[in-house]
Amino acid sequence: MWTRLMDLVVLVAEISRSADRDAIQLDKELSSRGYSSDEIEHAVFWYSSRPDGVRGLGTGSVRVLSDFERMSLSTATFDYIFRLLNLGIIDGRQFETILARAIPVGTEKVHMDDVKEIACSVIFEREPGEGDEDIFDRFDSGGAPV
Repeated sequence: MWTRLMDLVVLVAEISRSADRDAIQLDKELSSRGYSSDEIEHAVFWYSSRPDGVRGLGTGSVRVLSDFERMSLSTATFDYIFRLLNLGIIDGRQFETILARAIPVGTEKVHMDDVKEIACSVIFEREPGEGDEDIFDRFDSGGAPV
């Protein structure tokens, strides 16, 4: 459930950045990928209500992994977290929180599903291991988790 939600949010962010797509095209594309209209509506609302000023690590900043972080994260998982940052889905603080929570997972490389679960818990402010109730039920009219 949570990895599906993260996949949907990333798709909405990526597709929304394409200037040549309107809401109808977005809905059709996401529907063709198996998402319900309610899921799409909530994800688009959540993404569009994100404040523009919280995106990125800072002007000209480059985040370099420590040796321990490089041992713990695969290139794909670090790329995924960095992609969330570049798409404006997370801010610099959330980026660091996701990294900090992902590293202690164990001695093996962190799996993508684990990173998506951690990212979802950070973004939607849910507790790790929380049940799979409909995440969108937690949104109020302001677009933030309640």
